[in-house]
Amino acid sequence: MTAPTNEDWGKMHAKAWKDPEFRTLLEQDPTAAVKAYGEEIGKTFSKIVNVGDKPDNVHDDDLHEHDIAVAPPACC
Repeated sequence: MTAPTNEDWGKMHAKAWKDPEFRTLLEQDPTAAVKAYGEEIGKTFSKIVNVGDKPDNVHDDDLHEHDIAVAPPACC
């Protein structure tokens, strides 16, 4: 499954800063915005959010303290 890379997220944010219509779409319907971006650059994303696996050294009871997650950059 293909998810947007950090580079893709950066380019989407740059596009949102330059294109108010895309920014509105990204804020209101991120799935549609990511799909539109993918079509524009010739990529198909089968995953929009990639949660990843829980680290081996983190116990379920400690998940509320976990702060090493990788996520798309905050935007706008």
